Amino acid sequence: MSAPINLAAVRVTLGSQNFYIPASQVGRCALVTNVVSEIPRFSRWLGIADEPQEGRHLHLCVPDSGVETGWYLWGQLENVLLSSETIFAVPPLLARHCHLPALRALVGREAFSPLLSWR
Repeated sequence: MSAPINLAAVRVTLGSQNFYIPASQVGRCALVTNVVSEIPRFSRWLGIADEPQEGRHLHLCVPDSGVETGWYLWGQLENVLLSSETIFAVPPLLARHCHLPALRALVGREAFSPLLSWR
């Protein structure tokens, strides 16, 4: 049996929902000081309900996503290490019917959160 491999990731918390992005794909994140109408909300881009305005108002940039402006979000970001023992393939039925952009895997033990990746 091989030793677990760790993946450096950023956990994005929007209200009660968590999303993970490999840390190597996150370009930058900054507090929002001036709102620009051309920058989309992360929740709308994901196709989910808008998050509550809790936590910090952030501007997240992920260059590999192809969204040059990045996204605004209300939430928290945290650097984490994900063990390969907690990363699972997306079941085929879910993969066929899920429209969540960049969904590559699920993270968790009992409750699962999406791992988004553009590579």
